Amino acid sequence: ESGELSELVCPSPTQGTYSLQFLDPLTRKLASGLTQDIRVQFQDKYPLRLDWSSNDGGASWTYFLAPRVTND
Repeated sequence: ESGELSELVCPSPTQGTYSLQFLDPLTRKLASGLTQDIRVQFQDKYPLRLDWSSNDGGASWTYFLAPRVTND
């Protein structure tokens, strides 16, 4: 059913920090019904990766977003 998590694979705990300035407009577009399934991949200090298809599988998309840099 729409809006449900179909699968979650998390082999080990991880976290990532990404800028909402770039992520928010894309997630709003995807939430509008552009696609049914979105694959999200991330891990410590690596880019966020989003994969999805549109046009009934006629187009495949991959979006990368670099992690937010902090001065630790």
